[in-house]
Amino acid sequence: MKSLLFLPADKAHLFSKAIASGAGCVVLDLEDGVAETQKPAARDLLRGLQDQIREQEGCEIGIRISSLGTPDGLQDMLRLQELTHLPDWVFLPKCESPRDLEQLDHLLQAHPSKEMTRICALLETPAGLSNAEAIASTHAPLHALAFGYADYTAETGGTMGWNSLVWPRGQLLNAAVQNHLWAIDGVFLDFNDPEGLEDEAQNARDMGYNGKFAIHPSQVSVINTCFEPSDEEVQWALNVLEQQKNFAGQGAFVVDGKMVDAPVILRARRVLGLTDSDAHP
Repeated sequence: MKSLLFLPADKAHLFSKAIASGAGCVVLDLEDGVAETQKPAARDLLRGLQDQIREQEGCEIGIRISSLGTPDGLQDMLRLQELTHLPDWVFLPKCESPRDLEQLDHLLQAHPSKEMTRICALLETPAGLSNAEAIASTHAPLHALAFGYADYTAETGGTMGWNSLVWPRGQLLNAAVQNHLWAIDGVFLDFNDPEGLEDEAQNARDMGYNGKFAIHPSQVSVINTCFEPSDEEVQWALNVLEQQKNFAGQGAFVVDGKMVDAPVILRARRVLGLTDSDAHP
């Protein structure tokens, strides 16, 4: 799931087009993407999509609710409780402590369908980033951390340039990796600048992020391309794992003139999308 496309929930008539964009997940947004006056209508539109939420092939569906510390967040959760099916994902904005996730999990468990849904915590404030490790190690069934750097820089007064945000990105990534979670990068706001998006998405991928949010369908293919391993990377990874068989039990070995040890093997498996339980193809 390399790209996640935000679709304001009051634009539900564009749902089919969003699904067809190639995004790994379409996120129906009830928070910042919807004007305050339109939020009740946006919640109502979710009813018309409830039969489609769990029926998509090749595309997962998520809902970004408003912060649970606001009346809108509580209204959003009440609407989720009324839906026939829970979405594949629920995105919790402005998460600042494990308690936020525990509250969300408690509310989701009350859904009559008892369906499992993945939770993504959006860290968008200095408080959220400061508590990244505590949030990532919550007992709630968390699957991903995401960096919301537009809100973050609004508080810090900094710019949204890559170099300005290397430290908080690394802070979030470290917390995610330590707790076996995905790390998702925030939106690139200028959807008329594919070159800028490509640079940022490639940097995020090189850092170790697993995916990136999009705010326009035109951004999806750029993000997907950046997060897809190149043919050369795939061939390198296959070669490393093949040579590992030949040198089993012998410690480090050499591939293409470079030493290969346990960390390099782990990187090769990650390039191929293999988990600890997956055998080499």
